[in-house]
Amino acid sequence: MSVLHGYDHHGYSTDQVLANTRRIYHNDGQAQNAHQKEETNLSVQAPTRVRSAAVWRIGLVAIALILVSAACGSSGETTSTTTGDGGTDTTQAVSEEITVIFPAHEADMGTAFEARINQFQQETGIKVNLIQSDWDSVADKVVPEMATEGSAYDVVEFDNGWVAEWCGAGWATPLNDYMADGYTDGMIPGLVDLFTCPDGSITGLVWNNDTRFFFYNEAKLTEAGFDNPPQDWAEFVEQSQAAVDAGVVEAGLAPFWNQEWSLGNEFHFWTYAFGGEIVDDQSCIVAQDDPNTLEGLQYMIDALASGVADPAGLTFDQAAAQDVFLSGRTLFMPQGIPGVAAFAEDDTLSSIQGEVAIGTVPSGAPSLTLPEGFAIPASSNHKDAAWEFIEYMTSEDSNRFLAEQIGMLPIWVDLYTDADLVALYPEWNAFSEQLGSVRGLSTLTWYGDLVDISTAEIHEALGGGQSAQEALDAIAAGLEEFNCVP
Repeated sequence: MSVLHGYDHHGYSTDQVLANTRRIYHNDGQAQNAHQKEETNLSVQAPTRVRSAAVWRIGLVAIALILVSAACGSSGETTSTTTGDGGTDTTQAVSEEITVIFPAHEADMGTAFEARINQFQQETGIKVNLIQSDWDSVADKVVPEMATEGSAYDVVEFDNGWVAEWCGAGWATPLNDYMADGYTDGMIPGLVDLFTCPDGSITGLVWNNDTRFFFYNEAKLTEAGFDNPPQDWAEFVEQSQAAVDAGVVEAGLAPFWNQEWSLGNEFHFWTYAFGGEIVDDQSCIVAQDDPNTLEGLQYMIDALASGVADPAGLTFDQAAAQDVFLSGRTLFMPQGIPGVAAFAEDDTLSSIQGEVAIGTVPSGAPSLTLPEGFAIPASSNHKDAAWEFIEYMTSEDSNRFLAEQIGMLPIWVDLYTDADLVALYPEWNAFSEQLGSVRGLSTLTWYGDLVDISTAEIHEALGGGQSAQEALDAIAAGLEEFNCVP
């Protein structure tokens, strides 16, 4: 189901979830994110304007409605301890200390988040030990800590794919008791619903809207002899091969199909692109018997074999694939972050200024939406201070600050009609057409197991080690114990 219409509430038993999730997520051979920061201890400076040319994370249905209405441990880990700015000491005496862990934001090539966190410390006197890295490395730390009821962290990354697990296990602290009445009324409803458990408790607040969009190089498409982007997946192949044959580009797309968590996202995207399903509404595995799912995976395999997809994409993460597109070596980026629009115009990041356009996914297929939230572990020893952090960092003021600095799209509805922000980011309007058709990941207590097994089998198929049908059969066999478990 689409997360735009809320969270599909099932009843989850704690025993089920704990049986399914006592595991460690693996990060097999992850490519280095070009934008990750080197491991270091940082002293976070007072807020300064560090706006990067980047637009990131869309506001789902609310922005579409607003626009219509208006028209009508690991490599790269960073540990930061917030301090003063080196000048006059304006911070309060430290009253409490919290540890916060969430992924580094790809659009934050400066220190926008650190600056805002430092401002939080100055205003509250709460010291923040900030741990940031790539998403997979953060997951490797957070999930085991939550599963073993550890208390190392006070505010943690809460991915949309974890909601069913965490609700059933009771790993996250309900935020309702900390919120003022009506606190979330001005937020995008679908994002609030997504992190709401079946019992009505809100266990996370979104810090990062994440919907993907279809980008293409309009100038190179024209050079290859085409006036419009592909309307279906057959045209996607036709246009890609023509552009390659003409020497306009090296490949139609550079996929990010390295064996890691994001390949699970890609499995969902290409399954949805061909009208397939991985599980049904009873959480039963159907991918192995769905001809549309088979067609989607076969399309991925054929794209590599034909040169439509760059074979190096088997080792690419999203940042590497994005860099190839921004270098002008590929024609399409079917699942790009919103920031691609602004990155393309930044001459320090791109060689294709003025060439990129935003379209809709071919064949009327949905885009993928992957929002991330903040949560307080049930075992945290500093819950009041942790809530102050979440309240501050997800506030309308912080949303405005981060939008101005790095183009991050807000969770607060009012900001989408803010004249200053709309003037800064006119490309927001181009996203509206796709927003009527978006889908999230499968909502399962065993989602991590689905990712672990499916990425291994799909990667083997993409590398020629087995057929598409063999991969789907192996996924179903490997997940047999979870079949029809919510």
